[in-house]
Amino acid sequence: MMDQRRCPSSLAPSMEILDGTLIKGKRKVDAFVELHIEQGPRLEAEGAAIGVVQAIAAPAAMRVSFHGDGGHAGAQLMPLRNDASLAAAELALQVEAAVLATGLAGAPDTVGTVGRWDLSPNTVNSVPREAALEIDIRDIDGSRRDKVVTTITEAAAAIAKRRKVRHDVAMVNQDAPATCGPEVTSAIAASVEELGLSSIKLVSRAYHDALFMAQIGPAGMIFIPCRNGWSHRPDEFSSPEAIENGVKVLALTLARLASAQPVTDKKEL
Repeated sequence: MMDQRRCPSSLAPSMEILDGTLIKGKRKVDAFVELHIEQGPRLEAEGAAIGVVQAIAAPAAMRVSFHGDGGHAGAQLMPLRNDASLAAAELALQVEAAVLATGLAGAPDTVGTVGRWDLSPNTVNSVPREAALEIDIRDIDGSRRDKVVTTITEAAAAIAKRRKVRHDVAMVNQDAPATCGPEVTSAIAASVEELGLSSIKLVSRAYHDALFMAQIGPAGMIFIPCRNGWSHRPDEFSSPEAIENGVKVLALTLARLASAQPVTDKKEL
């Protein structure tokens, strides 16, 4: 049985990585359990001690570049411009619209972010001739997420044609979401109950090791609350009590899984 917080690269002696995909080797992985802060506000808001993760979203990251001809901001008249930055701005709004449309259809788990902009020449007195966006689309439903990616790709082409700019689209990555193993989530839930803690079911909207470990064996995640749902910032915080609860649930979960499903070939582990 694999312990928590083991990254896929640490398993290199017993499995191969082919085209970014983990291939199961000789070692048998009976279960993988990961403890993490929620990186969201629900546990704190609902007063729950533990989140039992049901699925892990995965991102499709894409880079869309627009290429205009540029020119001097004063000398180039408006009808003669093909401003790359305006094309990029329009696409950013289309990203938001495409993602929000899934929520209107009853799918609130789709999220999209235009997290990076690159402009050239990036000066106040020049019409931008190059604009590139890096876009992150995430969902626990891979096909729904990929439909949003297709919508954005088609929107980029239509915008480029109308604004008379060139464009190109490159996929940076497009990993598959993961569903947590029922035996792992059941073991987590039983451990929470034994400890007398409160819990809710959640999905993880962030990348985690468990996403990749789910390719080679049943995986699950235990979430603990973090203040205001903040993460990836200096004031990220979980209380000592929350951390203690998470560690106890992790230990009991691993013990349950170990007793229910003995590891094959312990020498390999």
